Amino acid sequence: MVKWKNSITCTVVLTLAIAAVSGCSNGDTPKNSEEPTATGGSKEGSKLRLLGPTKGNKIIKFEDREQYPVWKELDKLFDTAGLELEYERVPTEQYDVVIKTRMASGSSLPDIVNLSALDDTTVLNLAKQGVLLDLKPLIEKYSNGNIKKMYDQDFPFAEKTTTSPDGKLYWFSDLHKKTYQQNKPAPVGLTMLIRKDWLEKLKIPVPATADEYRKALKAFQDQDANGNGQKDEVLVYNPGNFAGSIAQWFGLGSGVTAVDVENKKVVSPWYQDGIKDYFRYMQQLVKEGIIDTSLISGRNELVQQKIADNKVASLSDYNLEMWLEPTIIGGGEYLPLMPLKAVDGITPAAQLEDPYLVWSKYGITKDAKDVEAAIKFFDVIYSEKYADLLYWGIEGQTYTFDGGAKVFIDNGTDEDKEKSKLVSGGAIYGDGIFPRVQFANLESELTNVPKHKADHQLAIMEYKPYYVNMNHKYLAIPNDEQLEAKTKIMNNLSTYSLELATKLALGQKSLDDWDQYIAELKKLGLDQLIEIEQQLHDRYNQIQ
Repeated sequence: MVKWKNSITCTVVLTLAIAAVSGCSNGDTPKNSEEPTATGGSKEGSKLRLLGPTKGNKIIKFEDREQYPVWKELDKLFDTAGLELEYERVPTEQYDVVIKTRMASGSSLPDIVNLSALDDTTVLNLAKQGVLLDLKPLIEKYSNGNIKKMYDQDFPFAEKTTTSPDGKLYWFSDLHKKTYQQNKPAPVGLTMLIRKDWLEKLKIPVPATADEYRKALKAFQDQDANGNGQKDEVLVYNPGNFAGSIAQWFGLGSGVTAVDVENKKVVSPWYQDGIKDYFRYMQQLVKEGIIDTSLISGRNELVQQKIADNKVASLSDYNLEMWLEPTIIGGGEYLPLMPLKAVDGITPAAQLEDPYLVWSKYGITKDAKDVEAAIKFFDVIYSEKYADLLYWGIEGQTYTFDGGAKVFIDNGTDEDKEKSKLVSGGAIYGDGIFPRVQFANLESELTNVPKHKADHQLAIMEYKPYYVNMNHKYLAIPNDEQLEAKTKIMNNLSTYSLELATKLALGQKSLDDWDQYIAELKKLGLDQLIEIEQQLHDRYNQIQ
């Protein structure tokens, strides 16, 4: 990711951007991007121009939006707010170049822009130059209350990760909240999956410890679980980045640094008690031929092929996944495992995906001709009605109620939905021009998975201790000094940590030289990084 300092300079030839923009004919935006088309509403209102990438469904197309009932409902919301929207959509593959060049030039900007392709540093620098507006005073002056309600009541965590060190707010975000039984936070587990059908075929009990897990994987090979006459039933696992769930069995954080959310503390696996036992365990898996070392950091398509060939005994993934089994030639089924006991005295941790997510950036530019209208736009976006249309769609067409909870109606494939026009709003307009704001529930997901996966999910929600898979969500935006220090540290430290952990797991480096490794990690800035991120986590917890 390119990081620009102090001033934004145009490093891409402007003609590239012009060519990219002029080539963005998508059925709704003319080739001359300075003359976009409107929503098609008959009512005159305050005009706003929106710029974003052409993300979205390839079958259910944005340019056909007027044909879909859910779009007509959304259009009513904007008409009621007195807004007439114009779209400047750029092909996704060209958007990085276009947005960097357009924002760097600081001229002829849209009213509202998708800034997600730019890192925090770049956006903050644009704000310092006055290219982007501070949103807080505009919200106070013009909002009807929807934005404030979303931040204060529904998504109080969002402002913590988007407020700049000087207390200002320069972008709105995509927001996601998943609950169970209406108001209970519902984190989803990331775990080790093991072939359930192979356990049953060989009459092997579900592993309850790390050692039983190892023995089960060895038995898969020794007893030819896939029946092809070869010992090729393997574990797919990258031991170097600590993001695989086996690392958490040893009580380790999920990255070079990780946030212990419960204890409000930033930690590093390199300093945690189970680290050496983790590498000894990895060495044993490698020595016994259980880990397919050729797939460590391997391309995703290679892993997918190995799964399809009925050779992957275990791997790390979401506990509710339903996309792997259909790809297995001959069929198969994966069972998610709870955290397994690995070391005496260490409680195994779970790895969870937080139920509250914040991502993407949408700003109001200095060229906005009607700032009040721009805030009205986000008042619509940050409304429960918009969120309902985007995620769920229309009651009776795309969702219904089961036991008081919303559940999706199965309207078939994307091709089927394109014919019937029965889709939720996200299929048409999520992620590109419009932000995503969504209230999901776990009930809908549990209706589509086998009982053993549903049971695992309900159990993992209550499990402690745990680490999250997105540590940055619990860190405030760094100031210039902190950012510069982190930038200097991260590349070399991350590279060294990954290489060292991989070689230790493969037995290519000795644990006898531990003190030397720790000294090098310190030299590369591990302690300083922990200190900075602890400051950011503390500030995150202080922001109200």
